[in-house]
Amino acid sequence: MPLSLRPALSWPLLGTFLLAAGTTLWLGGPATDGHWLAIFRLDPSSPLIPATSLLTNAGGFITLGPVALAAVLFLALKGRKAEALWLLLAVGSGRLLVEAAKEVLSRPRPPLIGRLDEVTSLSFPSSHAAGSMLTMLALALLFGRDRPWLTPVLAAFALAVGWSRLALGVHWPSDVLAGWGVALMWIGTASRWLPRRPR
Repeated sequence: MPLSLRPALSWPLLGTFLLAAGTTLWLGGPATDGHWLAIFRLDPSSPLIPATSLLTNAGGFITLGPVALAAVLFLALKGRKAEALWLLLAVGSGRLLVEAAKEVLSRPRPPLIGRLDEVTSLSFPSSHAAGSMLTMLALALLFGRDRPWLTPVLAAFALAVGWSRLALGVHWPSDVLAGWGVALMWIGTASRWLPRRPR
């Protein structure tokens, strides 16, 4: 697999690093986190805002939830029921973990001034960054075995979704790093129990 030959080992290690980096950046305070946010955030007059909004919406639960469920149904209809169950549990439990973490940590989002999208939920970790990475990597593990090009394409989409949250000013950089980190740790660990496909 192009992204990693051993996701059960390397993805959790990378995820731990990203989560630690995000937490450290958060602890550095708004001066540090805000500095990096200002670098990535789009200007309010940027022509990229409509496309960035479409991208960020594509990485939300309203879009990726049905995508994951469609993949579960496809696998079940193909007789790959164990893989369908793994996908449902891996992505579903990962998303629940992220939402629980948001409630426990209760971090507010960046200031309203500068945001280019309306959001009301809590901030850390980013559920868009985590959810898109969770879903894309899980799909890569299931459908990328015979398609080596698929894993980097799906991972690139997840990275782009995380960037869109910064570009729209609705997340701190630390939120996005932590979201990616949690997703990599969770899916990398879950890959240990990925059902073997019959030859």
